[in-house]
Amino acid sequence: MPELLLALDAGTTGARAMLVDPAGVVLGIDKRPIVSTYPAPGLVEQDPAGVWDICRAVIAGALAAAGRTMADVAVLGVTSQRASVVVWDRHTGQPAAPMLVWNDLRGMDAYRDLRAAGFTAWPQVPSAKLPAAIALSGKPAADLQWGTLDSWLVYCLSGGAHVTDISCGWMTGYFDYAGGGGWNPALLEYQRLPESMFPALVESWGPIAWTAPAALGAVVPITALIADQQAGMVAHGALERGAWKVTYGTSGVLMANTGDQPMAPHFSMPAEALAFAGGERLFCIEGMVITAGSLVEWMCGALGLFASPSVLEAAAASVADSGGVIVRPSLAGMGAPHGRFDARGMIAGLNLGSGPAQVARAALHGIAHRFRDIVDVIEKALPVPEALPADGGLSASDTLLQLQADTLQRPVRRHAVPEGTAYGAALAAGLGAGLLDAADLSAVVRYGREFHPAVTRDQADAAYAAWRAAVDVDA
Repeated sequence: MPELLLALDAGTTGARAMLVDPAGVVLGIDKRPIVSTYPAPGLVEQDPAGVWDICRAVIAGALAAAGRTMADVAVLGVTSQRASVVVWDRHTGQPAAPMLVWNDLRGMDAYRDLRAAGFTAWPQVPSAKLPAAIALSGKPAADLQWGTLDSWLVYCLSGGAHVTDISCGWMTGYFDYAGGGGWNPALLEYQRLPESMFPALVESWGPIAWTAPAALGAVVPITALIADQQAGMVAHGALERGAWKVTYGTSGVLMANTGDQPMAPHFSMPAEALAFAGGERLFCIEGMVITAGSLVEWMCGALGLFASPSVLEAAAASVADSGGVIVRPSLAGMGAPHGRFDARGMIAGLNLGSGPAQVARAALHGIAHRFRDIVDVIEKALPVPEALPADGGLSASDTLLQLQADTLQRPVRRHAVPEGTAYGAALAAGLGAGLLDAADLSAVVRYGREFHPAVTRDQADAAYAAWRAAVDVDA
């Protein structure tokens, strides 16, 4: 009997697939980049058909890496970056426009209009950008279907299922927050959108769809469909109120479980759905650092200071401090708890003694300070554990995690599987098929190194205060 858990995780800059056994051991993984295009400042697009091709390729790669086939796969879980917009022709199933990626800001004017009209909206969410995607398609809305990336991938995997889960649906701006379920009929009427365009809402794990033989060569149940950061919570077994984690990815997100009640401690940190499954409703709050791993990529790529992230890490570790250099990681705006989408990156405090090593360390320290901004809000609103669990590609940086422990004055614990979103999607698929239950998560979730503060609280507070004053975060 097949028993393996397969996860498909499509992020902003890359897709990965992961094969996991019932004990939580990763057997195979494959990752490939996803290319974005930037037609104009603030616009970010991807090719939906190209993303689907990459997703099929990473699934094949993960199976090959494990020496397994689809015949060994019991269930599939899907996770993706949350707020991108894909529209496709309902008759042909082909994409009708480029995918508008979550960090595309062409919806700024629409966002302001929606807020003025009394609707819940943010600049990045689909409700601010779907009308623009429809216009790009050149087709009547009635001839289109749409979804966030998870919805498009399940449509492709299944050969036609048009669904999304609550954790993704909540992030669209179209969810009926007041009514507690379904799509907001007043907003659909306001934007003159037919409900037939919209995916059906399903639970985050449980029976969702089946893969089509033409897609993967086998019929496999899809038993999890969950947003990427929420999948990361599953990876940490963070399904109890107060549990939290931080993911250092392209952007960085600190998320905390608020239990069965939504909570919004700050205007930039709205209530979200964590997962709805088995009749249970879990909510969460999150704070986003919009520029985290992408800051490292920029320094290594466009800026050309370092040959690779590992070279940047070595440079940052080679000096005891930044020598007064300050970096504000806000190349695409500042998220929580500032909500300044017009803010841009800053490097300050340069002097004749400054070099690449000081800039590298200041960049990582800037990311750590941004998360302190967020933790200071969350810990006033919710009791949280002493240690902060961490995952994501940038969690491989010992320097970053040490600086994070220092500025927070609490331990930071690195997940044994850095690809937490994929790992969580695999575990959620196991939950959805009854191969795991929530009590099993503590046995399969493992951690590697734990980082403890190496400076005093007074030193940490002084460094944080100096950083805030230098970057002028509230101006």
